[in-house]
Amino acid sequence: MQVFGMSDVGLKRQLNEDNFSVWQNGTTVIAVVCDGMGGARAGEVASRLACRKFMQILQDEIERIKASRSDKVQFMLAVDRAIDISCERSNEEVFEHSASDNSLSGMGTTIVGCVIIDEILWAFNVGDSRVYHVDKNGINQLTTDHSLVQALLDAGKITPEEALSHPNRNIILRAVGIEKSVECDVVHMDLQEGCYLICSDGLSNYFEEAKFLKIINS
Repeated sequence: MQVFGMSDVGLKRQLNEDNFSVWQNGTTVIAVVCDGMGGARAGEVASRLACRKFMQILQDEIERIKASRSDKVQFMLAVDRAIDISCERSNEEVFEHSASDNSLSGMGTTIVGCVIIDEILWAFNVGDSRVYHVDKNGINQLTTDHSLVQALLDAGKITPEEALSHPNRNIILRAVGIEKSVECDVVHMDLQEGCYLICSDGLSNYFEEAKFLKIINS
């Protein structure tokens, strides 16, 4: 299993508000991406705090769960809960820093990632950063955005084509650090052949699926 990550400020901004972290131990992988938001440097602070805290808590939780591994169902539920706990603690970290410093007031961040243990994968997210599975047959989005555009799509008020250029596509309905608590969506599934891509909207908003599939498969 090969794991790779990178971040780029792009051509329009001077500050990159994304942070990511990857941890691998044998057949266990934790990978997380956070996309911050807020004035001045607050977005970068939020994503850095959340990313660091999430990885710190989840590493400890995963090692503890693996050491006391029980039947498969209980094991999978324990990892589900570990991801929830890590997200809750990350939310507390960002929210408390925001409340203690006026310059950071209102900051928040998306969080998205994967946990892989042997042949099982967990995907999780808060906000509109995404996890995709990519193979020779196409691209499959594994997470569901917590965004205004996604809500409009779900309600049948706009089409997928309209969503791509909707003027409010940057509005998210859920983020880490904005409120005292946050709900993280977690799904688990069997690990599949191909690649798993974790990214912020800085990538997903700007690639055409056919072109991106060609790049990945090259």
